[in-house]
Amino acid sequence: MVFALWAAVLVLSLLSVLNLVLMLGVIRRLRDHTQRLDGLYERTGNPATGLEAGEVAAEFETTTNDGETLSAASLGERTLIGFFSPSCAPCKDLAPKFAALAAGHDGAIAVIAGFPDEMGDMLDLLSPVAKIVNGEVDGGPLAKAFGVEAFPRVFLVDETRTVLAAGHTLDALDGVLSPARG
Repeated sequence: MVFALWAAVLVLSLLSVLNLVLMLGVIRRLRDHTQRLDGLYERTGNPATGLEAGEVAAEFETTTNDGETLSAASLGERTLIGFFSPSCAPCKDLAPKFAALAAGHDGAIAVIAGFPDEMGDMLDLLSPVAKIVNGEVDGGPLAKAFGVEAFPRVFLVDETRTVLAAGHTLDALDGVLSPARG
């Protein structure tokens, strides 16, 4: 009986030590991950979220909700592009402002990254004023071309795919938009 008690204490002690070693490993990995993210933030001023002004987007080809083929060659002189997700609170705040801006801007594109059953309100808001591309949940052609990894994100690009302005808000477009912004 005493032997069984000692064996149980020994097994529990070994399990506790193993648990402690594993927890220290997890903590070390979390610290390493945090340091990497902090380093990225320090280098870029923001988490990796997409191309910046002056960079050129990659070639792309995708299809709008209306069945229209959209490619890099179809970009206009100043194309307004917004990336949104219906489950993102800042996206929900920015979408009406983007819609107002797109209404006065020729050639706007709105990318809605989400599942069809959650797009309703955002789709209703943006479809009258912009070409809609959806279903880019896993980083579709446009998201990859512009390096978008976080939402919301807005771009103003020219016909050569050069980013004129980019940011998480429409303020990032100040100074480069035509007076139509008002």
